[in-house]
Amino acid sequence: MAYITSFSSGTVTPINTATNTALRPIKVGSGPHAIAITPSGKTAYVASYISGTVTPINTATNTALRPIKVGRGARAIAITPNGKTAYVASYKSGTVTRSASPPTPRSGRSGSAEPRTTSRSPRTGRPPTLPAASPPP
Repeated sequence: MAYITSFSSGTVTPINTATNTALRPIKVGSGPHAIAITPSGKTAYVASYISGTVTPINTATNTALRPIKVGRGARAIAITPNGKTAYVASYKSGTVTRSASPPTPRSGRSGSAEPRTTSRSPRTGRPPTLPAASPPP
């Protein structure tokens, strides 16, 4: 399965790579920009630029779970190899949000609580500065 974002429609379209067939689009936050899939393949996380959220998708059912609020202009997401930490870079707020334990799909909703996040530098106490980059088209 492959997942393709549509910035303008606020959806992610699953593609069955065995048949090259597009499945029903999944509604996520406004302006989806990036996707990261956990090492287990059970969850895809979609960073949405306009809404400043990350939406987990249960890949077994292709359903969106409760979105997680992150910084404005979420445009990149990475998950560590052990699947326990996700990092979201937010262009407009100039922050990197760390999720100590990404939520996992359970009973059609995200984990039992919002993930612990931080958007401050431990050294300075200020939001980290990201390199300048141009916004998406």
